[in-house]
Amino acid sequence: MADRFAGFVVSHRKAILVVFILLAVASLFTLGKVNINYDIVTYLSKNTLTRSSLELMNREFGQTEVVTLMFADIGEEKAYALADEFSRREDVIYCTFSPETDVKSDGTNTYYRVNLFSDSPDPFAFSTGLEEELRQREDVGAFLLTGDAAQTIYVENRIAEEIPVATIIAVIVVIAVLFLTGRSYVEPAVFFTVLVVSILINMGTNFLFPSISFISFAVCAILQLALAMDYSIMLLRVFCDIRDTGADDISAMKLALRRSVMPISSSSLTTVAGLCSLMFMSFTIGFDIGMVLSKGILISMISVFTFMPALILIFAKPLCRTAHRPIPLGGGPLGRLAYSKTARFVLVPVLILVIVCAAVLQGRIEYTFMDGNLSDNQAKLFELYGRNNSIVLLLPGDESDESFARQQALIDEMLLLQYQGRSAVKSVNSYVTTASAAVRYYTADEVASMLNMPPFLTKMYYSLSGFGESVRGDTLISAAAGLLPGNRQVAELSSQLELARRIFLSENYSRVIMEVDVPSYGDESKRVTQEMIDLLGEYYPEGGAGITGLIMSAYDISNAFSGDLMRVNLITIAAIFLIVAISFRSVKIPVTLICVIQGAVWLNTALSVPAGIPIFFMCYLICLALQMGATIDYGILLSSTYIRQRGIEDRASAIQSALRLSLPTIFTSGLILFAAGLAIGLTCSVYYISRIGLLIASGAFFSLAFILLLLPPLLVAFDRHIIKARKTKPSAANSQQTA
Repeated sequence: MADRFAGFVVSHRKAILVVFILLAVASLFTLGKVNINYDIVTYLSKNTLTRSSLELMNREFGQTEVVTLMFADIGEEKAYALADEFSRREDVIYCTFSPETDVKSDGTNTYYRVNLFSDSPDPFAFSTGLEEELRQREDVGAFLLTGDAAQTIYVENRIAEEIPVATIIAVIVVIAVLFLTGRSYVEPAVFFTVLVVSILINMGTNFLFPSISFISFAVCAILQLALAMDYSIMLLRVFCDIRDTGADDISAMKLALRRSVMPISSSSLTTVAGLCSLMFMSFTIGFDIGMVLSKGILISMISVFTFMPALILIFAKPLCRTAHRPIPLGGGPLGRLAYSKTARFVLVPVLILVIVCAAVLQGRIEYTFMDGNLSDNQAKLFELYGRNNSIVLLLPGDESDESFARQQALIDEMLLLQYQGRSAVKSVNSYVTTASAAVRYYTADEVASMLNMPPFLTKMYYSLSGFGESVRGDTLISAAAGLLPGNRQVAELSSQLELARRIFLSENYSRVIMEVDVPSYGDESKRVTQEMIDLLGEYYPEGGAGITGLIMSAYDISNAFSGDLMRVNLITIAAIFLIVAISFRSVKIPVTLICVIQGAVWLNTALSVPAGIPIFFMCYLICLALQMGATIDYGILLSSTYIRQRGIEDRASAIQSALRLSLPTIFTSGLILFAAGLAIGLTCSVYYISRIGLLIASGAFFSLAFILLLLPPLLVAFDRHIIKARKTKPSAANSQQTA
């Protein structure tokens, strides 16, 4: 089958070349149709409280956006005027300003905070339009604008500005590495042509999905470049080795394809297996990232098997003419070390001890579940006013006294919750608190006193209206508005009541907005959140109540994380074990390789404990899947080369030959992955993207170190078991040709 495939590709290389060029051009046009999702909360399972509560709130109250404005040195009178002006806009529900809480000074300037609650159907257009409008005004001076939409726009702009820079840096580093370790100055052009076409097709075909996450969009191209580069290197190295024996270009390419199908397929499938494990997460952003990146790896593999042979044959002569000697990486010292007593009695025990310590530290890793970085505007605002987290309760019920009484009792209990010796809840806004006057009962005498009217008139009104001894405030206001349509005081009360209803009441639910003085994540935050959920269940045992907010999102994500971590770990290890076991027809080799790479994963993540740096949970999962799936390729290459050399050499010579033959490919691939991760991590200021890049870079470094320092002594030590198990049946991986 491999022979027929190789013959077909070589025979139809011109047609294949045209097809790939057309697909790449078409992808340039479909790139603009890809919908990018910047809301990480939408990837929560629909069964979580956060997701179901958000859907409930949007259904009952519509979309609400909170926008905070901070002005410098405008004075209280101007702040009041702006709040009044904004509140009259059609897309603003209401606007607040309080001198007691919204005026702060940093010693140089005095700042005034104004909060807007908007029901605009397009919060992004609202925030952008408001900011542009204020910039053109001369009466407001310096200001800051924050909010969910504004933060999303900030992230979008940062990615648009920084990812191209990171890509350029990664490309420059990769080209430098290829020039140093390659055999021809034309090689990088061939590699990049294949990868650019593959990346374009992958990114262009993303329009087939309803949307992709901003994380997938940001890291996809660079990681595809880093992860798939070694497939191109493998095929070209095999082709050059065969051609050096005197074969013509066509014959050499056919034979190179036959020999490369198994090792490249195994290499790509281990990477895909790691990425696909993310697709089984309950937090569905893993499905998004796994789908986009695994699709990219498969497209790269197909491109190498079909598109690249045509390019190599086109550039065959320039490849020969521009040949040069690569830098001598050798491998001799590493080979001698692997067979020495130093490795057996010092290096291996020390590295195993390091792995054990790293495994123990896994239980002490601190994870974060929300963005730890702030925009400049947010940082300044939170520096002055503190960082408040909003929690929204959605309480089922009607407008009866019993329903309002139950809400008030729940709120009273919420106000008693403690965080570090102080009240966890700073403030509560709801119909029963903000419009408390509307839910209490008034006698005729009280109304007469408030309105400076003769008591007999109010008593007569009560009697004619059938109110009895007393009546609830909202009922009284509604009745008075119909009876006294021209009364200014009644009209103002009626307007305030209508606003409170609009904000806090729907046909079936009441909305309670609480500001809590707890961090977005952490054990104490999780405890307070759990106590809120318990109280909600206690007061509404029949169900139907909702709770949402930033700390609630972190709570739901953290609860899903432990299950997702176990799932990703098991699926990754099981899939990779199966692929490697089939490739080598052995159990001992995949066990050894997985243990070595797992040790590198543990060391990579465990260093966060002594450093005191928490790990963003998605970084951990992506690193686990990528580091295990991608860098185990280095171990496969080294092991298969050692086994092949053992057929003609003793252990000492075989391990030296294996390192000499494998080191250029392993070093090139590992250095490229390290450089790509570092470019993302150091260039991008978006928290999620930066952390993923840095962890991938350090993971590539530790995997490379363990493959070169720990795996060779283990292969030598287990030589009797590995070679004995394979004497009768050589694996397909045995035929792999290495540079």
